[in-house]
Amino acid sequence: MRNILVISLSLLIFLLIFSCSSKKMSETFLSGDRYFENYKKYYATGEFKLAKTNFLKAVDQFQRSDDICNLSALYISKFLIENDNKSLDFAKRYALMGYCQNEINSIDFLVGGAFKYDQLPRSLKIQSTEFKSVDELLKQLKSKELDDFSRSRLGRIFVQKLIEKKIAVDADKIINFTLDIDRFNGWTYFLKEDLILKKRVCELKKDECKYIDERLDIIQMKLNKN
Repeated sequence: MRNILVISLSLLIFLLIFSCSSKKMSETFLSGDRYFENYKKYYATGEFKLAKTNFLKAVDQFQRSDDICNLSALYISKFLIENDNKSLDFAKRYALMGYCQNEINSIDFLVGGAFKYDQLPRSLKIQSTEFKSVDELLKQLKSKELDDFSRSRLGRIFVQKLIEKKIAVDADKIINFTLDIDRFNGWTYFLKEDLILKKRVCELKKDECKYIDERLDIIQMKLNKN
């Protein structure tokens, strides 16, 4: 079944694109896709109970159609969004169950094992790359092959790497790029994560950071109402 499945646009964010076909997508797949889209939206805005409910409904749809490799991809996506190791365990379980070689390759990369670069989805290829300059990184993050969810996630990953290397100016450019994305989309929880990193960059630059704390307080108040 998987060899003839077309991954829809919303699942391109994290679900892995391993096969293409012109065959019409099933209603079960489209329903699972819609639940997954809702999961992303609710998680990014900090509405975690609704996010969990919609994720489980997406899983249910793929289980009903025995779509094992996309179940693995769903859990890989959840791991990438939530950094939830338990999700990666589920992803591996389904990948082994369905002999899903591309998902297994992505899991190997994520756990620090040997992997095949050419078989990684676009977002993980970027994540695996050491960029020579911040401008080169920004060019890749602005690529039309990525959507805002991937840009936001990758931006925070690279900011953390730059902070560890104490490269404050470049880290500031990337976190400002990420903040713009998350503000545009109204992703309140991601904005909290961005501002935490923004404060670390601010402290690294030895700037005045009290206004970042005030912004974090406002964001947290909004999250507390969810």
